[in-house]
Amino acid sequence: IREYHQTGRTVLLTTHNMEEADTVCQRLAIIDHGHVIALGTPARLKASIPGGFLLRLRFGNQTADLLQRLQLLAGVREVRAADSTGADVYADRGGSLIPEIASLAANSGAELSDVHISEPSLENLFLHHTGRSLRD
Repeated sequence: IREYHQTGRTVLLTTHNMEEADTVCQRLAIIDHGHVIALGTPARLKASIPGGFLLRLRFGNQTADLLQRLQLLAGVREVRAADSTGADVYADRGGSLIPEIASLAANSGAELSDVHISEPSLENLFLHHTGRSLRD
C-alpha cells in the first residue's frame, strides 16, 4: 500500500484494524453505523482524546458517588461509566493517578479490582466517540 501511494496515487483503505490505519494512512475518516464520527490525520485525531490517557477501571462494588469523586482528581478530564462495575477515565496522566484512584475507591467503600492504562490510540478515539470498542 505504501509503495503504491508513493507513486502519487490515492489509496482508499477500509479496515477495522485501527493499528493498521494509524500506520498506513495519512488521513482518516472513522465511520460508525454509516456516519463519519471523526476526520483528520491520525496524530490530530489521537490528540483530540481528552487528556491523552485512558484508564479503564473495574470495581468489585462501585458506589453511586464514586464517579463524581473521580472527576475531582487533579488531571482527570472526563469520567464515563463503562457499566455497573467500571469506569473509563480520560486523564492528563496515567500510572501516577492509580494510587489516588485506589485511595479514593477504598475511602468510598469500593474495591478497585482492575486497571488498564493506554495512551492515545485510534481504538480509544472510537471508544470515546461511541462508548464501545470495535469488538462490541
